[in-house]
Amino acid sequence: MRIDFREIEVTDIEGNKSTVDISKALGNAMYQKTADLGELELAQNIYKNGEVELSPEQVESVKKYTSTCFVAYVQMAVNKILLEACEQKVQ
Repeated sequence: MRIDFREIEVTDIEGNKSTVDISKALGNAMYQKTADLGELELAQNIYKNGEVELSPEQVESVKKYTSTCFVAYVQMAVNKILLEACEQKVQ
């Protein structure tokens, strides 16, 4: 599935929507914390390109890092995008 981490739509407490770019922050967080060479390569790809193709295993890695490195409303937005992408792939 293809995800663009430069265009994550978040919703604030009042319900207003905006777009945030988490590509640099996510790539950097993964790069600094991983001991896995595959995750290291993914981190570099996210950081450099923003838009990446993710395997199911990489989706789980992204979920792991967003759950520990980002605030809840960003986690919700990323998880929603990942879920929607998985559902589209199944159909």
